Amino acid sequence: MKILKNKSNKFSRQKIIKIVISLVCVALIGGGCYMGFSVFQQIKDFDIKNLTATSTSRILDANGKVIYKFGTATGEYVKYDDLPEVLIDAVVSAEDSRYFIHDGFDIPRIIKAFLTNITHRGTIAGGSTITQQLIKKTYYPDEERTIQRKIGEVILSIEATKQTSKKKVMELYLNKIYFGRSQQTIGIYSASHYYFDKNPQDLTLPEAALLAGAINSPYWYDPFTDLTKATNRRNTILNLMYQHGYITKEQCEATKKVPIANTLKSNPIAQNQDYASYVDRVVREVKEKTNYDPTKTNMTIYTYMDKDIQERLDEISESKDYNYIRTNGTQVGSAVVSAKDGRIAGLLSARDYKNGLMDYAYRSYHQPGSSIKPILDYAPAFEYLYWSTGHTADDSEFTQGGWSPKNWDKQVHGDVSLEEALGNSWNLAAIHTFAAVEKEIGKDRLQTWLKNLGYTINDKINKNGLNTSWAIGGWDDGVTPLQQAAAYATISNGGTYIEPHAVDKIVINTTGETVNIDKDAQANAKQVMTEATAFLIRKVMTDYVKSGDYSSYTTVGALDDNIGAKTGTTNDAKDKWFCAYNPDYAWATWNGGTEKGISLSNTNDAKKISEDIARLLHRRGVKNEYKTPNTVVEEKMVIGSYPYKSPSSSTPSSMVRSAWFVKGHTPNETDTKTYSLEDLTSFSASISSSKEIEVQFAAYSGQYKVNYVVTIEHNGQTVATETLESNSGKLSYQPSEAGVYKITGYYKEKDGSMTSNKLSREITIQEEKKPEETQQTTETPENSSNQQQNNANQNNNNQTTNNQQQNQGNQNTTTQTPAQQ
Repeated sequence: MKILKNKSNKFSRQKIIKIVISLVCVALIGGGCYMGFSVFQQIKDFDIKNLTATSTSRILDANGKVIYKFGTATGEYVKYDDLPEVLIDAVVSAEDSRYFIHDGFDIPRIIKAFLTNITHRGTIAGGSTITQQLIKKTYYPDEERTIQRKIGEVILSIEATKQTSKKKVMELYLNKIYFGRSQQTIGIYSASHYYFDKNPQDLTLPEAALLAGAINSPYWYDPFTDLTKATNRRNTILNLMYQHGYITKEQCEATKKVPIANTLKSNPIAQNQDYASYVDRVVREVKEKTNYDPTKTNMTIYTYMDKDIQERLDEISESKDYNYIRTNGTQVGSAVVSAKDGRIAGLLSARDYKNGLMDYAYRSYHQPGSSIKPILDYAPAFEYLYWSTGHTADDSEFTQGGWSPKNWDKQVHGDVSLEEALGNSWNLAAIHTFAAVEKEIGKDRLQTWLKNLGYTINDKINKNGLNTSWAIGGWDDGVTPLQQAAAYATISNGGTYIEPHAVDKIVINTTGETVNIDKDAQANAKQVMTEATAFLIRKVMTDYVKSGDYSSYTTVGALDDNIGAKTGTTNDAKDKWFCAYNPDYAWATWNGGTEKGISLSNTNDAKKISEDIARLLHRRGVKNEYKTPNTVVEEKMVIGSYPYKSPSSSTPSSMVRSAWFVKGHTPNETDTKTYSLEDLTSFSASISSSKEIEVQFAAYSGQYKVNYVVTIEHNGQTVATETLESNSGKLSYQPSEAGVYKITGYYKEKDGSMTSNKLSREITIQEEKKPEETQQTTETPENSSNQQQNNANQNNNNQTTNNQQQNQGNQNTTTQTPAQQ
């Protein structure tokens, strides 16, 4: 039995080994088949026409017109015969010394690169031939490093060498690659002009060596960025050219002594590239949304750039027909988006913006100040508290811990309308509103509200999260103009947030592949606030803008384009904002300090630029209209009531207003309050030497708006009634007869019927002396006696009048009947 068992075990081990070997073989065969299939998928669409295409990536505007070509400012393509021999020698020495010998794939070069990298313990040398680099740029733009890709690259390189000439490959290669950091260095023509302001055929040995050296790492060897690295790299290329016999030792050493700075033109970016702000955004968007790089992959990019809008923003950037209020230590950024679909119409990335510089339209974050109030405070109050447009906000003191914020005028204003709260930008009203919403729905839901509107809150930007100071714009990092424009567009379009985007679609010219960016953006559009909320906050904003009562908005309000807008200023006036929308577009402009201690007090380029945009849009004409959803209704309400009340027949008209409500949240009670004006406590009247009656009321301090009414009685008849806007003044009525006049004053409700108690005073107008009484006569004893008697009578009359006025002053009122009260 023991022997049988050993035989059985031996048989089992052999069986297992066979199974394992079989599985390994199957795996190898399967893996090989998979790899072969993967490689086949990569190379099956190879077409020499795609490889030899001389077109470059292009960007088209909203009308389909080309606004930018990559790699060349003029679209020049340089033929091989126009390339100088010194440049070909330098490039071959630097990138592929056996280029004219191998068939597209160089095994000795790969082995040499492998050994060099091992010796230096890093990636020092590359093994790809020039042909492989061209294939990689054309067919493998995402630079994914896989075995399948490398095999496909080799196969296609060999095939390309069979189907075209070495000269054509070199020509294509030099017209497609980068020679520096800037997009203006793509292609040999552009690079020659960018660095040396000359045509490629005029390049000299030191210039050709510099360009050839940059190919290996254009980012690091750009002489305008690092002259030392560029010089060392150029000298390395000169050594290689000597090593491969293209130049003599003397030429090599002499050329090394030529300073690169002497060969470069003084300013490679002296002139701004047309539409630079928009082009840079497009490139970034394509890279982020598609993983393609338009500088490496030949494509056509369809965009939504509005030529008129972008050109005006470019002019403002360059101070053309625009004078900045302040330039020292400050910058600007602005964005204009189509309100209904989120398509970016124009961008102002910075003052004097050039390609690749710091952008302030969509990459730089700044505290929003009061421009966030409609978004974070009042819109959520409509959404979650079902406020009406007639709601009264609380502008009273607020304290939280050690924080006691103030209004900009250091005053409190009690109960204020929403138009007043936003129009005057009262901080305390906004904070109390925010606190009421936060109490109702919690901090997390409010933070989600902001994220749904496109604002960045993560572990890098605004990482500390929402707190009460955010209600008035005190964010950790802040927002961008593009984010603000997109959020304001959401109010304009009825509550739908659409991620702002510049690109409609891209088409890969070599394969025909199409990537639809706009289609995806529209598909992902999200209703982030109800149509009712968008309507209500929009109604409040457009009302205070067009009212003409608030100086910040008189310019845009006068355009009568149904514009809603909000300004914003941060502490110490470091940042200023002006965000706005109409039925067609939304736009937001930031202006702020880029250095410590900069204050923009008494300056506001953000407002000035946004007004410029508003005027441009006005000249074009507003094409759309706001929609009134069927989820809101207009009704009358009692001002200051909450829960809301409907007015009764006895409610003063000054206490009644029309307001919009969310359906189901209209007033469900009727007003039962008794109303009256405050008493008039003092009133005086006097007559001037020119017979003008002057009156003085105690200033009214109650909640109602009043006029100051004066009636004048003479001989028991009312001879005049006048109404004053202020509590003192001169009456237009002038007494024409001598005698006593009764002057009565009282308050009267503006646009209403309520009146206060009445106070009366009397004034006496003396009879004028006749002219003959003033003539000089000869005094007789009789005349003298009569004159003395007259003087005595006059003195008695004056004493009587004075006594009457004294008595009235002591009494201070007249007898008042209930009707008079």
